[in-house]
Amino acid sequence: MTTIDEIVDRLYGLPLADFTRARNQAASALRKAGQRETAARVKALRKPTAVAAAVNRLVREHRSEVERFLHTAAELRDAQFSGKVDLAAATKREHAELEGLTRIGGGAVRQTLLAAAVDDDAAEQLLEARLERELEPRGFGTLRTYAPPAAPKPGGATAAKMKRVTPDRSKVTTRTRSAAPERKKPDDGAARARLQQAKTALSEAETEERRARRRWEQTQSALQKAQTALEKAQGDLDRLHGL
Repeated sequence: MTTIDEIVDRLYGLPLADFTRARNQAASALRKAGQRETAARVKALRKPTAVAAAVNRLVREHRSEVERFLHTAAELRDAQFSGKVDLAAATKREHAELEGLTRIGGGAVRQTLLAAAVDDDAAEQLLEARLERELEPRGFGTLRTYAPPAAPKPGGATAAKMKRVTPDRSKVTTRTRSAAPERKKPDDGAARARLQQAKTALSEAETEERRARRRWEQTQSALQKAQTALEKAQGDLDRLHGL
């Protein structure tokens, strides 16, 4: 007997134009077989967007290339945070793999590939090839696992070691105890100006990112409404034909 996992996998591997009809037929067959709960789960499957369908097709038809890209992305993360791999070489390899997949799948797949490159959960979703929507970068996700260790707290082993090597004050000469010459305060005006410029640029970029996200959410809402209307119309037509 076909499992729901097999049904889902088959549906998301179909051409986009065939998805709704095939999903409804599968749900109808399950209902007739008395598997109403499974039929409801199949019927609830959402038709993928055009971009998600392109990504699913890319993974199914070029899985080895996609896995190689994810491997080079992991190497790049390691180079960025651990310093154990040549950063320039890792960046070049990751870029080459990304460009190769973009040429195969089209520019629209780039965002999802980049999201999977920096987040292990997104990478797993990508490799399942059952996406309903394109993936978005989710902040620092995986990158947190590469964060450097915190500096030792005062009073720990390092502090104890420093205490042991402190010289006996009774043996310090008058010259040693004399105050060190006052160091001239560096002129940091230019550095502070650059810092302020960087902060301003960051603030502007964050504002634009929020605006772009709102526009994207509005577009997704409109797209969802259109897909819902299409599926309803298709369902009405299928019922008229007894499917």
